[in-house]
Amino acid sequence: MKRFLFLSLVLIPCLLTVSCKEKEDDNTTGDPAQLGVVVKDALAVYEVPEHQNVSLSLMVTADPTSAEAYTITLGADPALVNSYNSKNGTDYKMLPTSAYAFSTNSVVLPRYSAKSSACELRLKGEDCDPNLVYLLPVTIDAVQGGTNFQAPEEKAAYIVFKMIASESEGDGSQAHPFIVKDIESFLAINSMLQDDATTYFKMTADLDFKDVAFTYSAVDDPFTAADGETINPWIPINYATADDAVDAAEKRRIVFDGNNHKISNFKAGGSIFGILVGTVQNLTIENADIDCISGNLGGVLVGIGGAGSEENGITDDANIKNVSIKNSKVFNDWKRTGGLMSWLKSGVIENVDVDCVVEGGDQQVGGMFGRISKATLTNCSQSGDVTGATAYSGGIVGIAKDVTFTGCHASGNVTHTTSSYTRAGGLIGQIDGSATIEKCYATGNVKGINHMAGGLIGVIGLDGAIITINECYATGNVTLKTDSGNVAHAGGLLGTISAENAKVTITNCYCTGAIANRRYSGGFVGSIYSKVASLDVSNSFTTSDISGIVVKDKISDDPLVYRHRCGLFIGLADRWDAGTVVKCKGFVAWRSGAWYDDETDPTRKTSEFAFSYVNYDHPDWEVPVDGNYCGNEGTVSQQAKALNWDESVWDLSGNLPKLKNVH
Repeated sequence: MKRFLFLSLVLIPCLLTVSCKEKEDDNTTGDPAQLGVVVKDALAVYEVPEHQNVSLSLMVTADPTSAEAYTITLGADPALVNSYNSKNGTDYKMLPTSAYAFSTNSVVLPRYSAKSSACELRLKGEDCDPNLVYLLPVTIDAVQGGTNFQAPEEKAAYIVFKMIASESEGDGSQAHPFIVKDIESFLAINSMLQDDATTYFKMTADLDFKDVAFTYSAVDDPFTAADGETINPWIPINYATADDAVDAAEKRRIVFDGNNHKISNFKAGGSIFGILVGTVQNLTIENADIDCISGNLGGVLVGIGGAGSEENGITDDANIKNVSIKNSKVFNDWKRTGGLMSWLKSGVIENVDVDCVVEGGDQQVGGMFGRISKATLTNCSQSGDVTGATAYSGGIVGIAKDVTFTGCHASGNVTHTTSSYTRAGGLIGQIDGSATIEKCYATGNVKGINHMAGGLIGVIGLDGAIITINECYATGNVTLKTDSGNVAHAGGLLGTISAENAKVTITNCYCTGAIANRRYSGGFVGSIYSKVASLDVSNSFTTSDISGIVVKDKISDDPLVYRHRCGLFIGLADRWDAGTVVKCKGFVAWRSGAWYDDETDPTRKTSEFAFSYVNYDHPDWEVPVDGNYCGNEGTVSQQAKALNWDESVWDLSGNLPKLKNVH
């Protein structure tokens, strides 16, 4: 027995060795292995729900088998789609690359094996039209390890794919936003918002509200029906009034992608969004009409943007990008009114155009915003007239704090209708904090009654502010009708600086609009009306016609006591003291018209102090003309060349200099 076992252990391996050797020898001269791709448990059609995945197991078969071991790389061949359709009478489309993925596209086929290892192919319900059928031909891209094989085309695996549209049409995530495809889904947005989270939305069609009529209640709460009333109110997206509700709303972040679609003929008692913390982008709004029925909803797109408090410094942004508002209007009898938004607490506004007529019955009115703070505006424009009744009216914004404007402009006229605290500017009514304004301009006329107005900026009004204005201009006329006994400050570019210890730097700027005002007026800057730390102006000019200014004003019963309160560069008021430093270099003050003589002193001509106002008691306050030009010889450009202006910034080829980088 032991002898038999020993012989078996010796002989069986030998026989196996001989057998394998013979098999190898037979294969050396045998037919090549026919390689083909197969799908395990294949289906005729793979129906994959939208936003879901289905996994397939792929392998390579060999018939006959080979004595060689192969590493095989799989891939998709779009060229086979047309031949498949011709052969089978189908009209399938090639499956998009975003709708499939290999876990690995490499398999191993061992020696003498009919099947390779498996790899996974994941089909994804993404980026496909649910009305179409798709084809994915999977073939052998490469084979390594030997040469005795063939991979015929007909051995490809043809996977037929159809995406099944999801009934939920998204889950509000970034990858699968809720779809806004019609007015019904738009009106349902409020019910989809998620607390303490970000909810994503995407439009897939234009929305026209011409047949939608929003009605409101006659009771104190316009959104709540009284007994017997039938109302259909528009409740802005994420609307809140009570403090606890506002806190909750500010934690609901919203990302709304208009997807380059349009909302038209939206007529309602408030903005589209009540409180926006998040982003609205890629959207056009046309023919909107907002007649505001509640505070802080006086904007076409947003009531309050951003969250937090200016006082405690805690903010969260509202961002608006690639948005256009066309042929629209807003009326708000409450505080803060803007063509785009009532109040932006913090955020980034980029590539936004607003064509909107704006009328506010109370303070803080602007073509885009009533009020903004901690904000950056880039490449934004406004057209449409702006009318405000009480304080702070501007082409872009009524009042701004801690802002940066780059490449922005306003063309609408700005009108302040009452004698109450006018602060009006072609671009900004009042800056109440530090600001940088670059490559911006305003072309609309500015009108008010009493107080302060400027072609670009009405007032710089916060103590200690640092203001930089570079490569900007204003071309609108500035008019202040002054009631008897009141004062007014008007300037072609800047109305007045009324902030103590403010530092204001103006470089490469100009203004050309006419000034009509009673006193405290300047062709460039109207007045300094406080203990300003510094005003530094360089390489700038004005051609503003101030011949409409009454340059003398009776301030005493003595008929011989008069003061002059105007100048082509600046008209200086009584509150400028020895602590104020005014520097002016390379400035062209262009005199286009005749000036009045000083009737109280025939020996003094206004030409002696046409550049800036001089107080008789403090002649050292006058800004020196040295290093500047005041007159009308030659052209403004010729005088600018003589003052060595930077011609990489200025085009000095015409009579008037033009800024090369401002459009």
